Amino acid sequence: MPQTCTTTDIEVTASTVYMDEYSKPRQNQFLFSYRIDIKNNSEQTAQLLSRHWIIIDSDGNREEIQGDGIVGNQPVLKPGESHSYYSFCDLPTHFGTMEGSYTMLGEDGETFDIQIPKFYLADNLREFEGNLLRRGQVVKHKHEDVHGLIVDYDMYFLNDEKLYEKDPHKPAKDKPWYYILMHDTQAIAYVAQEHLEAAGDLEIDHPLVDFFFDGFDGERYIRNDKSWEDLR
Repeated sequence: MPQTCTTTDIEVTASTVYMDEYSKPRQNQFLFSYRIDIKNNSEQTAQLLSRHWIIIDSDGNREEIQGDGIVGNQPVLKPGESHSYYSFCDLPTHFGTMEGSYTMLGEDGETFDIQIPKFYLADNLREFEGNLLRRGQVVKHKHEDVHGLIVDYDMYFLNDEKLYEKDPHKPAKDKPWYYILMHDTQAIAYVAQEHLEAAGDLEIDHPLVDFFFDGFDGERYIRNDKSWEDLR
């Protein structure tokens, strides 16, 4: 269940999803995606300047992280405005907690801290809608007569803004986007989840299939551990 707290009329809500496809439990590597929603219910404009995180795994190991902004931004929230973002945390255990604070700058020139509620990272949590499709799955485009094979995905749009502007449908940026090996081409497409649907066991002809996959198990292609960096 998402966790929420309010400090000086600024509300912060945190929720998490366990990313099983990118985790390696046998190697003590567990990856989580978390979403933070910040809503300014106060009467003054405020800017987020910096963050302070406290991360504790189930072995009791504690890590503190401090830095400017959030994912490269220092958003300004007018009264009534909200800002949401996604980020990631990897742990050596299947369970842990995160909590912390943001330092804000009010329009009166004074800085103040707002609390980030303690929330849980666990391999049985799925507190917001993540990926509905999986790596190795064959998919087809809902608006075009093409199909392909999912290699990887982002939990939200993480590509060039010019690419997004070329899409006339303007799909949601805060939902997963997929890297697709397009059948019978050498192309790699970046496609929004809302544009895709499962296509069964259609054959995929692409020069990178054998590079990223170790065969087909009858339902989907078996993704190996090779990364995009290995192509270089």
